[in-house]
Amino acid sequence: MKKTSTVRVNRNMIFKGHKLTIGLDLGDRWSCYCVLDEAGEILLEQKVATTPEAMKQTFERIPRSLIAMETGTHSPWVSRLLKERDTRCWWRTRKRCN
Repeated sequence: MKKTSTVRVNRNMIFKGHKLTIGLDLGDRWSCYCVLDEAGEILLEQKVATTPEAMKQTFERIPRSLIAMETGTHSPWVSRLLKERDTRCWWRTRKRCN
């Protein structure tokens, strides 16, 4: 995963004027997210602790966005937390092949 340390300083600058889509890969301890602009260009890739405090702190700095996440153990509470910010969330269940 590409790390961009200067993004923390200029985060609002890179998001300004963009319609954002965020992909969120939820893990038990750490989750990874990728922020895309309307052209599908990657603006930011980072990881965040999978805790309510860390998620709130991270996503309150990002403008209202569409967030796509996987379905799993953490998706119910994460989606509720993100919807509190009036963010559109959607997820898809995994299909099992037998």
